[in-house]
Amino acid sequence: MQCKIDDLPDEILEYILSLIPPYKDLQECMFVSKRWYRATKNVIEHSEAHFQKSVAYGSLFWHSCSSVHLDPTIGKRHSHSACTYENSMYVFGGCTATCTTFNDLWRLDLDTRKWARPITMGSYPSPKACATMLHHKKSFILFGGWSHPSPYPVHQQWKLFNELHIYSIESNRWSAINALESPPPTSAHSATIHGNLMVVFGGVCNGYSSNDVWCLNLDTYCWHKQTTSNLKPQPRYGQSQIELSDKHLLVLGGCIGPNVAMNDAWLLTMEGPTWTWKKINMRHTECAPTRIWCHQACKIGNYIIVLSKSKRPSQPNDMSISLTKVACQRPQPPNPVPLFERQKNPPQEIDRDENVNGRHGTFSRLVPSRNGPLSISTNPALPKRMSFYNDSNLSMAAFRDEPVRTSSSANRQRQLESLRRMEERIQNRKMQSKVTKKTENTLAIFVLDITKVLCDECSASWVPLKQNGQSGPDERILYSLVLGRGELIVFGGIRKEQTTIQGQPDIDDSEVYNDLHFINPPRYVI
Repeated sequence: MQCKIDDLPDEILEYILSLIPPYKDLQECMFVSKRWYRATKNVIEHSEAHFQKSVAYGSLFWHSCSSVHLDPTIGKRHSHSACTYENSMYVFGGCTATCTTFNDLWRLDLDTRKWARPITMGSYPSPKACATMLHHKKSFILFGGWSHPSPYPVHQQWKLFNELHIYSIESNRWSAINALESPPPTSAHSATIHGNLMVVFGGVCNGYSSNDVWCLNLDTYCWHKQTTSNLKPQPRYGQSQIELSDKHLLVLGGCIGPNVAMNDAWLLTMEGPTWTWKKINMRHTECAPTRIWCHQACKIGNYIIVLSKSKRPSQPNDMSISLTKVACQRPQPPNPVPLFERQKNPPQEIDRDENVNGRHGTFSRLVPSRNGPLSISTNPALPKRMSFYNDSNLSMAAFRDEPVRTSSSANRQRQLESLRRMEERIQNRKMQSKVTKKTENTLAIFVLDITKVLCDECSASWVPLKQNGQSGPDERILYSLVLGRGELIVFGGIRKEQTTIQGQPDIDDSEVYNDLHFINPPRYVI
């Protein structure tokens, strides 16, 4: 007796459909027949309800997807912009550990988990990081951001942008929008879309933190500064902004100064000529993350997901990227913000990031010697952040301006031989030193219940979660966290890697990622 798929009961058909990834393949099943349409719709509705229920109980699990074997793959980056549209996640810009910014656009197919880079047309945005990119209709709205200048000439300051660009998904084209009135150059701000209005809050403006509210009319692309109540959040940057309704938004966390993180939350009611801020009463704060800044939050139903380091004894050097070590070396704007300042000792290694600033290729940073083309920084035998100039026991005669008493060729040979001996000594010292990697924290999931935010009591509660024994990826900040279909997608970020070399002080090296992580509920069985 032969049996066809149409002979299966509805329960068996829905079970089979629930095994299909919830993107393009599952959507196409709706066009097979009316019966398949009803079954597919039931699967989608049940899966969404199951996901929200799993979030409420904290029953979520990490799944990783390595980008090492994917071709092509996106370069390592942090402080980028990301959002989802239909069956894809789009990533724009960001920067490397050495503050090299990008203006490329990448697309991740959520069905196949493969990266592709659309060759976009039109007026490209400037290479930048910490911009906001939001989806509206069939376009992306990109605003603000920052970039660090090249190291030469010296005494340059990092640059902020108030550029507004629109990317059309259908035509694959960037368009620059010029408005008569616009916000000041802004970075590390937050933004949400409410109807035909994009609301921008806070950020860094010309070296100072802001708590202003700017609105962009998405029909006319006209800006205006919105008047708000006297009671308002402190000026901050690096916060998360959540859309609650067309008339309400929530601002969570942020940073008000060097290593001064905030764990508060504010509700903005967007009605009348003057919009009203109200501070939200936070409950069960013992279950809250240690800090909520540069940790992007994501809303799922009546809950907000925040990723932060797991609750362990704090390390001597945590994840705050304090880049103010060069404050005494060059002029700084008033009230400098540490997040965007250049590192004191950036890692001296080859920059292999591809597709930099809209181009395709590989750029190598070579350090020629004074009298020849010898490249020191590309030698694999040299440890990170170790230089000949840092060893007081090594001779510096090769770099002194002494009278030349022999031929230039012989003098050059002596200098090269001296460099070779220095390299051998450093290599021997490295081999004799015991390098140990200190224990790093991992990312943990925190859940905030916002069911009562719009009620009279205006409160939110952190949900006590039980540990399921599963650890997340290495702790990081400045990653992207976006909502897919029945899952959360985490990409990129930066963390500080601390190593110890025997007999020498600890070394902090920033590590940037391009790995993908997915947060999923348990398998749902119909």
